[in-house]
Amino acid sequence: MVGALPAAGGGLAVSERGDLGIATIMARASSTAALAQRVAERFGIALIDGPILSGAGAVRFAGTGPGSWLSFCEGADPFWACSMAVQLDGVASVFDQSSGYAVLRLGGAEAMPMLQSGAFIDLHADAFPVGAVAVTVIAHVGAILIRVGEAQFDVAVFRSFAGSFWHWLATSAAARGVPLHRFSEDG
Repeated sequence: MVGALPAAGGGLAVSERGDLGIATIMARASSTAALAQRVAERFGIALIDGPILSGAGAVRFAGTGPGSWLSFCEGADPFWACSMAVQLDGVASVFDQSSGYAVLRLGGAEAMPMLQSGAFIDLHADAFPVGAVAVTVIAHVGAILIRVGEAQFDVAVFRSFAGSFWHWLATSAAARGVPLHRFSEDG
């Protein structure tokens, strides 16, 4: 599991969140309230229908649109999405996205300014606080951006665009003179 990234001497620390099971959760017609109740019963999470990260612990739901979430499970087994589909049967459709998304955690003093240079949304803490979620574009790559700490962000991009996103990140960091530190789960 990826924990807090070191400040990396004022630079930008990046790690891939390879420990995640990921699923798209979409409430069935007129079932958003029933889905919220089921999620509360099964996971103890108050599901919020909006661009907010719901949950604490291993399972979290990032609101990506009306009645739609991207759900993450740390340390998930390969059948996690199937289990989620069974638990939410009748109130939601569940689609496994574990191999479809790459999730990077960016941390350090330069995380917000670096993301701000490519995203067309205000990432200042007053406008985009911890727990905020945005479906946006960063440097022409579709991304789901989640502020997970004061100086930490998770960025989910389709895996087929991860190389392009990484190229933008490394090139932009170099152009700005920002030290880029890549951390793996091994350290």
